[in-house]
Order: sequence, then structure tokens, then C-alpha cells
Amino acid sequence: MFLWLFFLGQILTVPAPSKSMELSDILGEGELFKNSEQLLKFIIPGSVSSKSTGQVKLQLTDLVNREDENFKVFYGHLDAGHAIKGLTFNIYDDSMREATIALFRVFQYADNDKLLLIRDWARDNVNKDMFDYAWRLASLYRIDASSKENDPPFVAKPNYYINSDAIIKALQFKNENSMTETQAAKVNQIYSGDNFVVINTNYSSWNMVTEGCEENLDYFREDIALNSYYYGVHLQYPFWMTNDELSGIDARYAERDYFIHRQLLARYHLEKQHYRVRNVSSESNCFRDFNPYLLHDNGLFFPTRSSVLPQWNDQQARIKAIDIAIRECISRGVIYMDNATKTALTEDNYIDLLAKLVRANFDGIQTAKVVKSLFGYGSNSYPSDRYNPAPTVLHNPQTTLRDPLYWQMIQSLLKYFTEYANTLQPFDFSQYESDDFNIIESSSSKITTYFDYYQISLNKFLYSEDYLTKKPPKLFTARQKRLRHLPFTFNITVESKVNENGIFKIFLGPECEPKYCWQEHSKFFEIDSFLYKFQKGLNIISWNPEMSGKFSYDDYYNMEQSFSKKNKFDLFKFPENLLIPKGLEEGLNMTVFSMIVPVKDMAGNTSDIEYDTLPLGFPFHRQAKINKESTAKNYAFNKVSIYHKKSTNDVNGYFSAHLS
Repeated sequence: MFLWLFFLGQILTVPAPSKSMELSDILGEGELFKNSEQLLKFIIPGSVSSKSTGQVKLQLTDLVNREDENFKVFYGHLDAGHAIKGLTFNIYDDSMREATIALFRVFQYADNDKLLLIRDWARDNVNKDMFDYAWRLASLYRIDASSKENDPPFVAKPNYYINSDAIIKALQFKNENSMTETQAAKVNQIYSGDNFVVINTNYSSWNMVTEGCEENLDYFREDIALNSYYYGVHLQYPFWMTNDELSGIDARYAERDYFIHRQLLARYHLEKQHYRVRNVSSESNCFRDFNPYLLHDNGLFFPTRSSVLPQWNDQQARIKAIDIAIRECISRGVIYMDNATKTALTEDNYIDLLAKLVRANFDGIQTAKVVKSLFGYGSNSYPSDRYNPAPTVLHNPQTTLRDPLYWQMIQSLLKYFTEYANTLQPFDFSQYESDDFNIIESSSSKITTYFDYYQISLNKFLYSEDYLTKKPPKLFTARQKRLRHLPFTFNITVESKVNENGIFKIFLGPECEPKYCWQEHSKFFEIDSFLYKFQKGLNIISWNPEMSGKFSYDDYYNMEQSFSKKNKFDLFKFPENLLIPKGLEEGLNMTVFSMIVPVKDMAGNTSDIEYDTLPLGFPFHRQAKINKESTAKNYAFNKVSIYHKKSTNDVNGYFSAHLS
């Protein structure tokens, strides 16, 4: 198994358009464009939608400096047809990526009073997925480009999250009413009324025999919120953005990106615990072809990924050579920089340097394309240098986590860091022990998971934007069963000898005896880490997800619920519904770790970056040296049971048996 890495890329540009391609040649919206050097090509709209101004339509040249280099690049791709509507968007396609980056830069550097006008023009005239990518990215760099008005990706593009059979049924019903007959509707699990149509949908491979393999984790890998979150991760750390630019935004970006993937894998392992208790396999010996059951906008299905790689070729040799080179750097403990100087890997810098190393060497533009094609198609290859109207799930950050193979690729990535960490002496945990804090008791209310109904609107796929403004006659939704948990609270009683701030950390891990839990450090998932002001004497900390700012909620978009809800969806936060792994009816034993890390000399600073300089994921970031004779009480391992409330009867139709 080779490694795929989700890191560095470089911006590639195209030559500026010739003088014969000046925007002054564009006569107006909807008019034809022609120059003296080439034949008629495309219709290029050149004005802003009247929806934005309410007055006179503006040409694009009124909004953007035509001498701006980013605009020239974007215009060149627009003229070449790389940004037109109807194309299947693929950020790994060279032309589309360059056009998208240029559009993002236009958004990023637009004048404050022109930004929304440019946005509206792009929304009307540019490939909708290209616009979505560029505008969501711009929202991270400009306050006035807020993403709050954007629908979640699973609402904006439901066919990338919902099984294709449900999408096809919706199209048939909408266009022909062919499913209105009672018996056919019942068989196809379609429920309709005067103003609504609800279609039940399962996850991929629902009609296949799973034999207890990882397919039974489809509800986790294919969760609409988790895959939306990973789209946000991609936007935060685009593979094509340089290390220098990302470092200028956040000096710890490489560590954060590494930590996010480490957290994802730890959470994935926890989801397997209920199978391991039942001695059900979920390991790689179940590896097989993967059919995503997804549909592109153009009607083509996402390709099935073969479990067989093609015969050894130059592409595989290129990946293997990079893999060997990275391992050689790790074994020598030295990284050679661009200026030919060498930097030693140390305990303090190895995560940052290794993350940047693999970005620079493993996921450059060309290598990333190779890896996406090699592992996205398997033996069903497709040329990586040609436009593909049906790219794979690995070519779209919104769909990448659906494939079980990708989780193995994340694990391969993390092995680089583990390999170097194993050359270090375990860190001395006693430095963080304290007698100032004593965790007297740690308990929780009953934690119960269950599968709940969730209805996702399909109207953005079925109707045009203009039609939606006219209130379509029917609301089409797909009904899924998604993992959730009942409200719960952790209660921790702490005796403090001082009036002092501390960082309070909560982790969830597999069942283990305290003295052996440290050996399972990579499987502990950080629930929260926050600053708490302790008072001398007894302190009672009550924590629940609602009190934290770390999680995203998607209840607002659940059409199954009719009561009023507040919109707390955040593309860049982990989904709250997946905070707790699926339990068992009799209870699944797991371990909660809580710790207080003293914080001194804060000088009034309270931001996460200023007060928490510990490695992300501390103290489970790597192997620790524990003093077995220590009497420190500022940390504790406690057992917790997670129960699952099983639904015995699906009153709303048939769903896969493991979703009960």
C-alpha cells in the first residue's frame, strides 16, 4: 500500500491572453464574442446580474482592473471554455484548477464595494462548482465574503452525498410522475403528498452481502456532515497552496492538518469497537472493489474503484521513489531544504517539518494527479492529463472519505510520523503532573446512541436557481438514517489548592486498564480542550457538547423535523452527531481520560494559540514515559459505557439491518 497525502501543491498559471482577447471586445451579456485570430468559440457573458444592483447592468470590466494578473489568467481560461457551466468540476484538472485559483484571487483582492457584485456575476456566468469552491475559500480570507449564507454542501449538491438510486427516483417522479401508483411507490419507498415527496435511501452497497466487513461502517464514512467537514478541511489547507502562504496565515498549519487526520483515524478506530467486541472483522482482509453509488450532474455514475492496481508502471515507480526518499530522511533524521542546507529533525520540529516535507515531495500538482488516478480508479485507469466528465470519489474532497481505501491511505500517511517518533525517547510526562489539582470524581450521565431519520432536500439538484425562486410545487427529500446520540453531560469534581488557570482536556478511547492505556495513545480521540479558571477549593466542571464551540450541527437542514431550529452548521468544524461512536444494547465499554494542565504567566492572554503551546493532541501525541510511583491526581482514566437504543421496527420503510 502506497501513501496518498493531502498537502502541498503549486499554483500553475497560463500565459496572459493576447491583446485580441481584451474584455472591451465583449459587447454585453449574452452577446457573441469574436476576434480576428480565431473562430467563434463561446458565449461569454460580460455583465453583472440585475439582481445585484437593481439598476444598470455593469460589465465585468467595470468591477475588475483588466491589468490584474489574476483576472488575466481567469479570463484566459474563461475564453478557452474551462470555466463554462455544464463541465464536471475537478480541482485536479490543470485548467480548471488554474481557473479556480485565479477566480479565488479575484475574490480575495477585490475592492470592498465591488466584491458582492463580482460574486453575483460569477454565480451567474461561471461553472457552479468552480464558483462554489472559490467563494467558500474566499470566505476564509475575507470577513465580507461570509459563508454563512451558503447552504451546506450536501444541500447545494445532494447527488454527491445521496445514493444515485434515490436521485434517479426523484427525477422520474418529477418528470413523469411514474411512481405515483401506490404499489410501485411502496416498492420504491416513495412517500408523497400534495406538496412533498420523500424517498428513502440507504448507503452504498446496501444491496450487497457485506460479510461483516467495513461496509457496515458506511453510515460513518458516508455521513453527509463528515464529508462536508472534509470539504472544509481541504479548503483550509488546499493542496495547491504553497507552504509559505499557509505559514503566513497560520504558523502551525502543518501541525493542525496532521492533527485533523490523526483525529479522523482515531475516531474511525473507535467506530469499529462495537464490531470488535462481537468479533466481527473490519480489517483490510475485507478489501474489495468500491462502487460509490453516486451520480454526477451530467448523468454519469462515479467510477467503480478496482481493488487491483494496474501492472507496475512509471506512475507507481514515481510514488515509490518518493516514499523511499522520505523514509531515508526519517532514518537519517535530516531534511534537505530548498537552498541545499540541511535541518535536523528533533522532538520539537519533526511534525511540522515532516508534514511540510510530504507536501513538497509527495503531493505536488503532478504527483497528486498521479495518486488520485492510480488509487481512485485502480486498474480501471483514465489519463490524468485529459478532461474527465466522470472523475472518481478521490478527485472530490466532498466524496473522498466514502472509500474505505482512503482511510488506509491516511493511516499510511501517519506512519511516517510514527516511524520517526519511535526513534525518540518517550517524553517525560512527569513534567506535566501537578499536586495543585486533584480530580476527585469523574462521571457522566447515560450515553446512548441511536439512528435517527434525516431528510435532505434534493431541490437544488432537481430545479434551477431561477425556478427555485418561484417556489417549486413540491419539496423533494431523501430520507436517511444517521448516527446520533442523546444529550449527555460529563461531570468532573476537582479540588484545587490554588486560584489558577488550567487547560482542561477530555479524550475518549478504547477500553483499557490505566497502566496500559498509554500504549493505545494513537486511538484516543480528543473531545475538547479548553481554558478553565479554577478557584481554591472544590470546582465542579459540567461539560456537554452544547457548551463547546468545536462542533457543527446540521439539525437546521433536517426536513424531517418541523419545529423551529437555529442554524449552527459550520463547514469547518467536526460534526457533533458523530462525536460518540455507536454503542451496544448491553453497553460498550470505553475509556474517558481527563486532565488539567496548569497554565502560568498568561499575562491576560486567553486565545487558544496564545495559551496552549502544547503539541496538538497532548498528552497522546506520542508515547509517554510514565512514573508508576507517581501520586499526581491532575489526570484520570475512567471507564464509561456507551449504550445503543435499537429501533425494532422501521415505520418509515425499509433500511439496512445494521442501521437499526
